[in-house]
Order: sequence, then C-alpha cells, then structure tokens
Amino acid sequence: MSLTPNIPETMIPGTYTGYNYFAGPNGLPANIQKVLLLGDISSEGSLAVNKPTAVSTEAEALALAGAGSVLMQMYKAAKNAWKYAQITLCRHAAVTGSAAKWASTVSGSATGAGAVSFIINGKKVSAGVAKNDAAAAVATALADAINADVDLPVTAAASTATVTLTAKCKGEYIANGTFGTGSSAVTISGGISVSAESKADGISVGTVTATAGTGEVDLTSALAAAFPERYHLIVTPVCDARNLPKLVNHVEAAAAPLEQRGQRVIGATVVSSASAGVAVNDVNHERLHIAAVKNKINSTAWEIAAGLGAIFASNSQPNVPMNGVAIPGLATPEIEDKWSGEEQDVLLYGGVIPLVEEDSRLCIVRAVTTKCRNGNTRFTKLIDTGVIASLDYLRDSIISMHTNKYKNKVIHALLADAINEDNKQVCRDLEDVKILRFIDEYDDQFITEESTSEPGRMLCQIPAPVVPGLNQIYSTIDLYL
Repeated sequence: MSLTPNIPETMIPGTYTGYNYFAGPNGLPANIQKVLLLGDISSEGSLAVNKPTAVSTEAEALALAGAGSVLMQMYKAAKNAWKYAQITLCRHAAVTGSAAKWASTVSGSATGAGAVSFIINGKKVSAGVAKNDAAAAVATALADAINADVDLPVTAAASTATVTLTAKCKGEYIANGTFGTGSSAVTISGGISVSAESKADGISVGTVTATAGTGEVDLTSALAAAFPERYHLIVTPVCDARNLPKLVNHVEAAAAPLEQRGQRVIGATVVSSASAGVAVNDVNHERLHIAAVKNKINSTAWEIAAGLGAIFASNSQPNVPMNGVAIPGLATPEIEDKWSGEEQDVLLYGGVIPLVEEDSRLCIVRAVTTKCRNGNTRFTKLIDTGVIASLDYLRDSIISMHTNKYKNKVIHALLADAINEDNKQVCRDLEDVKILRFIDEYDDQFITEESTSEPGRMLCQIPAPVVPGLNQIYSTIDLYL
C-alpha cells in the first residue's frame, strides 16, 4: 500500500496532520480540487506555450511565469486566498500586439526635500527628492525605484524628465481607461490603473497618459493542451465573447460521458453597472462562474478570478454554499463602488456572482453559475454551483466504486443486483455526509439490468436527490401591542 498525504512538503521536524473529509469508512474518494491558471508570462519566464505545468512552490512559479506577469499575479492571488491550492500553470498562445504604456513628465526643481510616487493599482512606489534636485534626476530615480520592485506588472524608463511605464504582458485587456474618441472609443476596466503624485516642493508630475495595449487573448490552443488532464477549476484571465464559449465547450466536452472529467470555469469582470455585468453572461452554462466588481478596484480581474478559484477549491464539501465567504489577499472597493442590494439581485438573477466588501474583505455574496435561464424562462435547478459540483462528486464516487469492484468481473445472474445495491450504498454514504438525501424514498428508482443489444454492458439508473445549500431563511415577525 502506498500512502500519499495531501499535506505540503516541509523539512521542519514535527508531526503534521490534515483533514480528508471523504476518505473515511464509507470509502468515498477524496474531493481534491486541482486549479488550472491560464495566463501570460513576462520576458523573464521560461514556461513554454501550451504546456500545463504543476507547481508546488512560489520559486517554481516565479521561474516559469516571471515576476509581475499576469500568470504570476494569478498564482500569488490564488495562494493568498488559499495557500493549499494545488495549482497548474498554463501559458496561452502569445498575444499578437503591443504592451500598454503609461507616461508622466516630471517638471521643476526641488526647493525642499520630499518624494514623488507612481501608484500602480493601489501600490505606491516612491523616490526620494533632495533640495535642488532637477526634474530629470527625479524622473530617473523614480524609474529606478519602480524597476527595483520586480513584482510590479510594469517596467519603467526615464527619458529626460518623462517616466514611461510598460506592461510586462501584451494585450488590450491590461490597461484601464477609455481609449480613442467618438464612436471608436473603447473603455477597458479590470486591468492596471496608474497615477502619479509629488510630495516635494518645486517638483510636479503631470497627469499620467495611458496608451492601450493591442491584441487579444486566445485560449484555444491552451485548452486543447490541457484537455487530456482533469483540472477541476479552470481560471481564465479574461471574460470576453471570444473566449467564454471556448471555455464552456472545453468543460462540456471534458464532462461528457466518455470523458467524465467534471470541471468548472472561473472568471471575473469589473463593470460599471449590474446590467453590464449580466451582459457578460452570454453563455448561460452550469459550469461557468463569473464574478463582478463595480467600477474599479485595486486588484485586476485576473487576480480576482484566481483568488475566487482558490476559494472554490478550498470548499471540500461540494454542496456547502459560500455565502459571505471572504477571498483573502484581494483589494476591496471604495464606498461609492459597492453594489447595492438591488444591484446584487440583478446580478444574481442574471447568473453573475456579486463581490462585495464586508469587514474590510472582498466577499462572495452567493456562488452561482451562469445557468440562470432555459430559453427565456428563469431556470433555478442548476443556479447554485453546489449542484453541479455535487453531481460531479457523485459520478466520481460511482466510478471509483465500479472501478474497484467490477473492473474485471464477468456477467452472472446476481451481478445486476450486486451492482444496484452497491450504487445504493454509495448514495447512502453520500447521504451520511449530507450531499444526497431521501435515498430510501428513491429506492425503486435504482435500476440495474443487462443490455439486450450490447454484450458485456450493464445499464444503471441512479437518482440524484442533491442536498441544496441553505441560502435564505424567510421569517415574519408579528407585532402585538
């Protein structure tokens, strides 16, 4: 027998014990959720295109993805959310285009000491200023300070007195702002925001001018490379009409009866209104999850998606709801950018997960799928992610039992009854851990019989009364005077 503990490696002496909720006497398989992060690397990363690579340490991730890259930002966000997440990195096809840029000009001559700063998605990077420092020297010092912080998603260069930042990854989705004019104007949110300030007398910094990157992310070949393996949660760096259908097609094909690898997609978006958030959900599928933040936040959409994916992976019992669960490590919106209760309802009815601030943490309001309608009719059977996650786990449990007990059996008179009883027992075990319910009431719907048309085939029917997560309690308080 070979034991493989699901505990991170360490060299420190001691005794270490973890929990495996689903490998007790009932024989249910472990419910480990592997996370696949799709993204781009920086020029310092070594990860080959379309080569899914499991990583176990931050040093490995750094060498593969490169500091400050989209993929490295996703890795850090996932680990900050849940440090035990089992992560695989996959670099998508190179973006054909250009990197976003931000520029600001320093002017004046310092009449006193102080500092000048760039604020990059809420992180302030400063350079000290001494009396009589010239603008060009200040600009050079500021560029050096930015380049010294290798975890930033940008590099910097100073030319005369102008500091120019360049994103480490290419693509239109990287920079926030409204670009172009008139009917050709495009507003991009969920990316990187940059501003500048001076706290030094005599020195001023100009308004940051952003230039959008160009080029679109295409996940087609990365998904094809990842298809043979099971990744329970696939995190996308973008939620656009180009890639969402590809992601849904991927997980649908992987979950099909001949593949049997249940997977779910996690994405995030930053939008100006609840209706705009709902508009992102143009796919309407039970294996797709899109989270929405309002207006702006000092975390990128790809970091939010990665953090959310790790939190999903931490949920060891598939049908337990994640109402109000925090995503550690992510920024929170300002007061003016919080979703109202009415806006949250619009998003949830539209199959989008609102993310809100609670106690200075970014939290999930309710973990829903985008499967909110059937045609033009509201559809609630698959709206909560716990339903499809429970069905996947039920299938995994049945497959595990069938493989262990019946892989090399021959058909005989008692086989159908034996398989049927074992199917019932798996469901009873799942009832014991509150994933299924009412199994005895569905007893007559468990059916196993030999195929009359295909030799060697047994046909099974298994009811799946999933236990829903508790989302609401409605109460009426009567006033008596």
